[in-house]
Amino acid sequence: MTSGQTLLRIGRGMKELTRGLTELGDVLDAHGVSARGRFQAELVFEEMVTNVIRYGYDDEELHVVDVAVGVNDDDVVLVVSDDGRPFNPLERPDPALPKSLDEAQVGGLGIMLVRKAARAVSYARTDGRNHLTVVIPRD
Repeated sequence: MTSGQTLLRIGRGMKELTRGLTELGDVLDAHGVSARGRFQAELVFEEMVTNVIRYGYDDEELHVVDVAVGVNDDDVVLVVSDDGRPFNPLERPDPALPKSLDEAQVGGLGIMLVRKAARAVSYARTDGRNHLTVVIPRD
C-alpha cells in the first residue's frame, strides 16, 4: 500500500461490513468526495466485500478482507484483497436482465453494477490472494 491510502480491515460477518462502510464514509468525507462518488464507492465496497464474506471461503475460520482506499483529484480507488478461493469477477458475463418485474429475481447483479460504477476494474491473483482494483470517479 502506498502513502495516501487508508487500509480498512473487515472481518467476517455483516456487522463488520457495516463498520467498514462507516469507516469508508469517514475517509470519503475527509477527502470531500461528492455524494455521487460516495454512493458509487459505497456500492462497490458493499458488493465486493459482501461477495467475499458470503461466497469466498469453504470454511468458517476467521478471515480478513483488506480494502485499501485511495482518493486523488479525479478518482476513488478501492483495492479489495482477500485470501478466499480464486475468483476473477471480470470473467463473469453480465446477466440477462429480466423483461418484467415478474421475471426479476433477487441477486446476481452486483458484479454488473460494479462494472457500471467504475471507470476501470482490474483483477490479479498473487501470493494466494485475490486483488480487485476498482477506480471510481470521485465527482
